[in-house]
Amino acid sequence: MFRKFLTLVAAATALSAATAATAQSEPRWFVHIGGGVVTVDERADLEAGGALVPGADVSIDSEKTVVVEIGRHLTDNLAVAFAGGLPPKFEVQSAGALSALGRDGDILGGPAAVTVQYHLTHLERVQPYAGAGVAMLYVFDTTDGAVTQVEVDNAIGPLVQVGAVYKVGRRWGAFADYKKSWITTEARGFLGPAPIRADVRLDPAVFSIGLNRRF
Repeated sequence: MFRKFLTLVAAATALSAATAATAQSEPRWFVHIGGGVVTVDERADLEAGGALVPGADVSIDSEKTVVVEIGRHLTDNLAVAFAGGLPPKFEVQSAGALSALGRDGDILGGPAAVTVQYHLTHLERVQPYAGAGVAMLYVFDTTDGAVTQVEVDNAIGPLVQVGAVYKVGRRWGAFADYKKSWITTEARGFLGPAPIRADVRLDPAVFSIGLNRRF
């Protein structure tokens, strides 16, 4: 009887060690790469010559881009990640009281993000996750339109994230991801000879789908 007990203990120990070794060998790094759509919830408070222009606003269309996210699992459930991609070019149009001006200019740039994520890894195929962190709006370049000598500040703000990975193997899968951030920046330039300044709320959102690779 005692020998049987020892045999069972040895088998259980071996099984536990094999399970631990498998868990330890699980790939910790992951990469998401795919296509994304960046939309903004824009609103602007515009000043010309130091005076507020009532009813003045801006309109910015959504743009497509390539999105990349690189992350590492600290535990099976907890991960940290950095997301960025090819900066899209946004066309800024006058709206509201100044809509007759048409195109104000273009902004080449977009949001990047650092997030802490919680992954539900106990599910076999579909593994949802949620995260929170900080987004940064980085402006690479601007182009003049009705507004000349355009300058737009970089800015940061909070971000939330939800998504899911569909595993098709130990290392490969597909992902869908949604990020929403709250960012306000300052823009400056000249409308004719008059200097203008605007506090522009962008609050960008990025929806992306693509391939997941763990290594």
